[in-house]
Amino acid sequence: MALAPDDDEAARWFAKADRGPLTAADRKAFLEWLEAPGNADAYQEAADAWSTLGAARGAPGLMAMRAAALRDASGVSRRRAIFGLAGAAATACASGAALMVASAAGATIRTGAGERLTAPLPDGSSVTLAPLSTVRVQYDKRRRRVRLIEGQAYFDARSAPGRPFQVVAGDQHAQGDGGRFQVTRRGETAEILIEDGALDVATDEGASRRLTTGQMISGPTGAQRVAAADVDELTAWREGRLVFSDAALAQVVAAFNRYSRDRLSLAADTRLDAIRISGSFRYDGTREFAQALQAGFGLRVRQVDETTWEIAE
Repeated sequence: MALAPDDDEAARWFAKADRGPLTAADRKAFLEWLEAPGNADAYQEAADAWSTLGAARGAPGLMAMRAAALRDASGVSRRRAIFGLAGAAATACASGAALMVASAAGATIRTGAGERLTAPLPDGSSVTLAPLSTVRVQYDKRRRRVRLIEGQAYFDARSAPGRPFQVVAGDQHAQGDGGRFQVTRRGETAEILIEDGALDVATDEGASRRLTTGQMISGPTGAQRVAAADVDELTAWREGRLVFSDAALAQVVAAFNRYSRDRLSLAADTRLDAIRISGSFRYDGTREFAQALQAGFGLRVRQVDETTWEIAE
């Protein structure tokens, strides 16, 4: 009995090709995988889904795989080896390579430490991911849905009458016609900020609230509150900056560790809890921030390894 094609494996091959030229061993493994029943079609579906999401116009790695398949295929038909692709490229805004994996069911977009990414969505909307974030995009004729698996995402959603834009994050479900808003997942709850527009936000238990421009909902399920928010401060990460106003040092360190490839470590000293920080900082400036603490507060800063700095009284 023939095995069903593996859509996840197809998506992994697609993403691997997009990251750069395959090794000879990978190319051989790909061609062997391609010959299994259904796999060529599964790969084509992944390519079609990626194309629909507008995520990889002329991706060099994909073109390399296509050329390798056409040149080296043995027993693989030309029809099965050609994979068409079109669309607008996603924009990576930091060093490193964010990962976009597409299959027939949708697309997964993921960023690593220190990476942020703006990706187009099929309807002309866009999503910008903060570092260490993952979203799953699922569009159909009735709705536009994005699931925030982890991290933080900023959406610029276009209006599409009769086709709501939905974001799911943990036990929170946000829905609206369009607008600009930010969703941050914290465990099973979410913090949702509206820059422009309106969203209806509900929990799995069914409680619903309407948020409008300048409002944010936060807190654990059952104890959430809606309040006015500083939109510029909370969305500054999209420009590569972290903005703080009288924030505890531990909060600032946690933010740097979330957005930066480098790490800060606080020594176990309660006197550090009294330090408050205000200002705007590049989130890739972890080292400079640690040095500023040393100069401005007389703290001791010790380099632990190539990417980690310990801060002590």
